[in-house]
Amino acid sequence: MTHIVTGAAGFIGSHVTERLLADGADVVGIDNFHDYYDERIKRDNVEQIESTAADAEGSFRLVEGSITDDDALAELPSDPEYVFHFAAIAGVRYSVEHPVPYTEINVLGTAKLIDSLDDAAKVVAASSSSVYGNVPLAELPVSETRETGPIAPYPLSKVQTEEVTRMLCENADIPHALLRFFSVYGPRQRPDEAFTKFISKSIAGDTIPIYGDGEQSRDFTHVSDVVDGVVRAAERGEGTYNLGSGRRVTVNDMVDTLDDILGGVDAEHVEQPPGDANHTHADISKAREELGYEPSIDFREGAESCVEWCERMEEKGIF
Repeated sequence: MTHIVTGAAGFIGSHVTERLLADGADVVGIDNFHDYYDERIKRDNVEQIESTAADAEGSFRLVEGSITDDDALAELPSDPEYVFHFAAIAGVRYSVEHPVPYTEINVLGTAKLIDSLDDAAKVVAASSSSVYGNVPLAELPVSETRETGPIAPYPLSKVQTEEVTRMLCENADIPHALLRFFSVYGPRQRPDEAFTKFISKSIAGDTIPIYGDGEQSRDFTHVSDVVDGVVRAAERGEGTYNLGSGRRVTVNDMVDTLDDILGGVDAEHVEQPPGDANHTHADISKAREELGYEPSIDFREGAESCVEWCERMEEKGIF
C-alpha cells in the first residue's frame, strides 16, 4: 500500500509520515521547503523520517517540489491508497500582510493535487480551527455544525480548501475526510508558533512576548494525539471532524507551565496583533463517536516534549 503525504517535511506531515512507516506503509512525500521559516528544521525532520524508514517495513521517497507544480505532481503515484494533505502556507498573522500566497498555494495547490489523481482510496485533508473565527466564549466548545467565519486570509484559504476538496472528491467519487486541527503543539512545531517561540526565546535568555492580557485561551492539542486522529480518520472517517484536546488553556497558564519546566522565564505583555481569535475550544464528540478518537497527552507532558526538542535544536545550532 502506497500513501501520499503532502507537506511531508513539515510539523504534522513529518509525524504522520513516521507513523505510516512504522505501520508498514510505503510513503511518497512531497514538500517544497518553503522559506516561510528556516529550512534546516524541515531538513532535520526529513533526517528523522529517513531514520524511521531504515528500521521500518515501509519505504519513503521524497519529491522536492510544490503541489502547484505539474512536474512535481507527476512524480507522485496517481493511484495511492490514501492521500494525506498537509501542504499549505500557514500563519494567521503572516497572512494579514501577505495574503496572495494563501490562495495560490493552499487553494490552487489543493485543486491541482486532487485533479492529478487518477484514482485514490481516500483523501484526508488538514484544515484549521481558525475557520470558525472569533467565537464568543459563551458559545464554546464549537462543533462542526457551526458556520465558518474566518477573520484573516489564512483561515479563509482553509475554508476554500475544504470546499475545493469536498467538491472535487465528490465529483471524482473519492471518499474524503476534512480535519480541523486545534492549536497543535509538540516537537517540530513552526518557530513562530507560541510554544516553540516562547521556549527558544527563554533558552536564549530573551523576554517572552505575551499578546494582550494573556487571558486568551487555546485548545492546545499535542501532535501525537493529532496523528492518531488523522490515522483514524483515514481508516473510518467521512466528512468533517474537529481534532482537539477538548480543554482550554490560557496563554498565562501556558507560560506558567513553561516557567516551572524551564526554571524561570521572563515575560512581558505587548499589544495584540490583528487576526487572532480570542479563544478556541473544540467539541470533539463527533470524532470520539465516529473515529474512536481520544486525546491522551497531558498538557505538561506535552510541554516537556516541546522543551526537549527545542533544546536539541539549540544544540544543533538551528535555534
